[in-house]
Amino acid sequence: MISDLGLVMRNMGIGEWYDGLSEEAKRIISRYASYIDESKGAQWSLLEMAKHANLDENHKFAIILATQGLTIGGDALLHFLMNEEMIIATAEINKNDEAKWYCEQGLKMLPTILDLFKNHHGGTLPDYIGCRNRLIDIIVGLEGDYDRAENMMLEFVDLGVLDATEAEYRIRSLKIHRLQRTFDSVYSVRFIKD
Repeated sequence: MISDLGLVMRNMGIGEWYDGLSEEAKRIISRYASYIDESKGAQWSLLEMAKHANLDENHKFAIILATQGLTIGGDALLHFLMNEEMIIATAEINKNDEAKWYCEQGLKMLPTILDLFKNHHGGTLPDYIGCRNRLIDIIVGLEGDYDRAENMMLEFVDLGVLDATEAEYRIRSLKIHRLQRTFDSVYSVRFIKD
């Protein structure tokens, strides 16, 4: 436990932001203080706290932390990772338009940080990439736009964030899902007698 969290925040250059928080918010931050590594800087500390807030399903607080992390600038990879936390947080509290926007921002960043992102994950891409996976969830699950989802899969292959074989498998799954949805809607139609 950090004895003087305010001092730590000031040393990282975010003391003014921290001082402006409510006492309740400061209390919540103290819960995540063990994830702060002052030597790595403010953006890294905010990222770690946002990540753990999302893991605790404290998504609204993760948004507060990630928003501050995105505004202070800094390292491009950390900016991307912070954006990923925003995707999780906004999607989990059903702010789907915002989640979609953050997904699109993440996809714009990917070409410039892809190698760094792979290195961050031990040289390979993780199974879950928020800007890729959540965007498909939103496009298919909420918007029902299967054609766009299929096109996005091909774009993901071009970006290097999805293997061509995996894309083919996922496109087939989308087609099956689309057929199931069509059949479900056909069988759910009820006729009313006059």
